[in-house]
Amino acid sequence: MKSAIGSLLLIIFTSCGSADSNDQEGINGIDDLKTRQYAIQGQQLYLQHCSNCHQEDGTGLNRLIPPLRQADYMMTDVNRTLYIIRKGLKGSIIVNNVEYNQPMPENNNLTPLEIAQIGTYIYNIWGNDYGLITPEKVNKALNQ
Repeated sequence: MKSAIGSLLLIIFTSCGSADSNDQEGINGIDDLKTRQYAIQGQQLYLQHCSNCHQEDGTGLNRLIPPLRQADYMMTDVNRTLYIIRKGLKGSIIVNNVEYNQPMPENNNLTPLEIAQIGTYIYNIWGNDYGLITPEKVNKALNQ
């Protein structure tokens, strides 16, 4: 009985940790040390501020919340994404040929550094390889 429970716990632990371990592998694959440090901090901020809606693995929530993982909307305009992280979004958008019309709240408490870290995280995992997003780039995006 104990071995069966142990096996069950191992299966549960392994399957529940798969999305996070995939993200961690993506972070560990970042060669540039500063980019990797930003992504590590960004992952924690993403989990705290973004994953409740966009999910830990970036797949979104059905047709209610758009995905970030492999999202054409996100990839076509980094500055727009950085702006949306801070200022939120209202109105309809098309992501991967699917319409979404759920408002995203503002995150006015996030600093440019924190937005840069989140941006570095989401643009360097899930198959992305953008590189470092700096606070200066965030400030430019916010002032457009």
